[in-house]
Amino acid sequence: MIQNAEFLDGALNVMREGFYPDESACTALGLPQHPEAISELEELTIRTSRDGVSVIAIESATQKVVGAAFNKLQVKNNSEDGSYFENYAKSCKYSSSRGLVKFMIDADAACDMFEYCHVDCLLEIMFLGTLPEFRKSGIGKKLCEVSTEIARSLLRGDNIKQPMNGKELPLEPVPKIVSALFTSPTSQRIGRSLGWEIVARISYEKFFHEGKTFASILGKDIPDTTLEFKRL
Repeated sequence: MIQNAEFLDGALNVMREGFYPDESACTALGLPQHPEAISELEELTIRTSRDGVSVIAIESATQKVVGAAFNKLQVKNNSEDGSYFENYAKSCKYSSSRGLVKFMIDADAACDMFEYCHVDCLLEIMFLGTLPEFRKSGIGKKLCEVSTEIARSLLRGDNIKQPMNGKELPLEPVPKIVSALFTSPTSQRIGRSLGWEIVARISYEKFFHEGKTFASILGKDIPDTTLEFKRL
């Protein structure tokens, strides 16, 4: 888990090198060509890390952070969560960063996970990335597994949250499911291998940026994103 500023810096570097350049929505939005837009999104990941449930993978020989899952606790009927993301999108100066937050909002809106699963709290794997040279080694899958185990521990009453400021974080409310947007065939295979349930499959034809559909940029090999969950 992200326990200190050094680990957080490593996790942010994973996002810079292993998420923003290659993730499907980021590609469709042209984020790799706009580093200033990526800088805007880093504040979102930093704030997410303050929930104390984000996860990193570390290479044992070098202690280098090579993978990261930025996880967000979402609470039913918490207007602050919804308005926060909407206001964050509005505050973004660049269309690419604003577009990514809007994509997340719109895709999540395909299904009300709280109503569908009859829960009042969930843990969302918001950003999942691995350094390019460490891919195809199961790190992404392991990060999803560990994220799920963290949620299970919280549900059992074991407060294993890792505060960034040294102040203990409250246990409640605890998540009952883990959810994610899996935006490519690669991440969707993780969902299949871990027994996640698909609640919505959304074509990239439905998302637009600067007059073009995501599908027109991503091509036929990456046709859709899925909204998925794992019950604890």
